[in-house]
Amino acid sequence: MRASFLLGLLLIFLMWGCISDKENNAPEQQMEPVSATVDTTETAPTLDKFGIPVDSVDVQDYTVKRNESLYLILDKFDFSPQEIYSITQEANNIIDFNQIKPGQKYRAYVSADSTKEVSHLVLQNNPLEYVVLDWQQDSLQIYKASRPLSSKTVAASGKIENSLYQTISSQGGSQLLANRMANIFAWQINFFGLRPGDSFEVLYNEQFIDDDYYGIGDIKAAEFTHRGDSYRAYKFRHGEVEGYFNEEGESVQKALLQAPFKFSQRVSSNFSRSRYHPILKKRVPHYGVDYAAPPGTPILAVGDGTVTEARYRGANGNIVKITHNSTYRTAYLHLRGFARGINRGVKVEQGQIIGYVGSTGRATGPHLHYSLYKNNQPVNSRTVDLPSSEAVPDSLMDVFAEVRDSLDRQLEAKIDTTQDIGPVITQAK
Repeated sequence: MRASFLLGLLLIFLMWGCISDKENNAPEQQMEPVSATVDTTETAPTLDKFGIPVDSVDVQDYTVKRNESLYLILDKFDFSPQEIYSITQEANNIIDFNQIKPGQKYRAYVSADSTKEVSHLVLQNNPLEYVVLDWQQDSLQIYKASRPLSSKTVAASGKIENSLYQTISSQGGSQLLANRMANIFAWQINFFGLRPGDSFEVLYNEQFIDDDYYGIGDIKAAEFTHRGDSYRAYKFRHGEVEGYFNEEGESVQKALLQAPFKFSQRVSSNFSRSRYHPILKKRVPHYGVDYAAPPGTPILAVGDGTVTEARYRGANGNIVKITHNSTYRTAYLHLRGFARGINRGVKVEQGQIIGYVGSTGRATGPHLHYSLYKNNQPVNSRTVDLPSSEAVPDSLMDVFAEVRDSLDRQLEAKIDTTQDIGPVITQAK
């Protein structure tokens, strides 16, 4: 009985093992993959020339009319007086309301739906710079921006028949190019004494906004031949070294002293377009800087040049005028007297004593009135950006030589030296 029971259990285990083996050896059922195509592509918004999306707005361009202010511009788009007041207060530090002039362009971005809400307002200061008022976020954002500039290298050459300005402008070139060349070579060449047959070659950048011409960029290299002598200048910028240098890396520009004294003196009156005159008792321009100094203090020429005036002249008292080049000239007023040998036509060197502090003419006390003129316009001698006379340091001469040689090759490649009737403008490749 017991044997029969054990035999039955054995049969059951054997049968169970066979069933398990079949299940283990059965092929696995593969789950059919579920495929679904999800379009994750987002359409990029269409931006206008100011970088503002225009897909769902009505873009409206306007021109500022006479006597039209920011208040009237905003009122045109149904902003309430309270909203306009708040906007103008926020914009006060960014927008110069006095610069909103007739003819200025502005653009409004108005929603295409029935609300007609303004999302952006762009005020164009000029073709390059603009101000954006942005209402897209929770609060008004106001910022300045500018459109990107592109440039191309162009070349010009010509022979002088009358003046550099006439030669360039007669061929449709910019007088700004002539001004910049004159400033670069002002220390070597008297541009009021050019002769027919003098010539120039220049390599420079023209700047564009999109495809529209914007203006003259940097002069990269130039050569001017005057009375048989040739002068070259190369633009070089590396770290803190920047300027125009000749073939040997020497600056083609000479520095002017910041003040006509060996030691610093107290400024008693600054340059001003409207200063209260202590003697005349009214507001008049003060186109110079007054230095209070003890009588007899030596006065120095701020740069090399030629004395064009040294005499007593009414309210100016004893005056010395020096022409340094075709760009810069200086005047020294109220002198007690002139240094020995200082007469009209005399050449002086930078740092040379030309006179002594006094109070001649219309003066309340001993002081020097010093005036600096650039291109015949009075400028503030304490703030004007004067040229540097530092040469390229020896550590950078190898770098400078590479730049110089590259610019020489560009000049040679782009200038047709057989052209001698004004500048020939050619686009660089």
